[in-house]
Amino acid sequence: MPQVTVFFFGPAKDLVGAESVRLDISNAETVGMLAGRLAESYPRLGRTLGARLAVNRAYVALDHVLADGDEVAVIPPVSGGSGQAAAMLTREPIDLDGMVRSLSRHDAGAVTVFCGTVRAETEEGKRLTALEYHAYEEMAIRQMEDIRDKALREFAILDAAIVHRLGKLELGTASIAVIVASEHRAAAFDACRWIVDAVKLDVPIWKRNVWTDGSADWVDPTCTSS
Repeated sequence: MPQVTVFFFGPAKDLVGAESVRLDISNAETVGMLAGRLAESYPRLGRTLGARLAVNRAYVALDHVLADGDEVAVIPPVSGGSGQAAAMLTREPIDLDGMVRSLSRHDAGAVTVFCGTVRAETEEGKRLTALEYHAYEEMAIRQMEDIRDKALREFAILDAAIVHRLGKLELGTASIAVIVASEHRAAAFDACRWIVDAVKLDVPIWKRNVWTDGSADWVDPTCTSS
């Protein structure tokens, strides 16, 4: 079976507790797929914003297909900020404070935070107990990155981060967080709202209601409120 060697640098090495690991890869496994596996295997690493992956000493796209013997480097943000805030999926609790810190900078007069949470609902006498979030992960990450890049181009903002959680989430749990830093608050508010709306419209993430009677059903996107 083909294998790659994954090297961890800087803070990533401490988060994982190793300098490198050898991993089996499947045929046509991409960098994005490997990144998802690493996030699941090393949750603390998965919560790190701005980490980037390089293959054979060069940055590559998430759809880059890995080959036997490749060397993959996990590169966390460098000191002073990476300028590349994350667009990521996670199965761990969203670290809002960490996201805000990752975007804090001296030229930012505003940092806007949106946090979407699972709210209580009742339908036909049933009460909601949880939501389950599922995604086409590789495509979802790419779409979130595209949305972030477009926001940086079209709004007068300095940086942005998007994190969406997957899995079964109880009431009151944060499911999505969008952070935007800008010189002035108006641009941060406008960009933050646009990013949230774009994620809900374009990113292949689905949610399923889990009710008190044990039943479950997929949420119809045409019936959700804003």
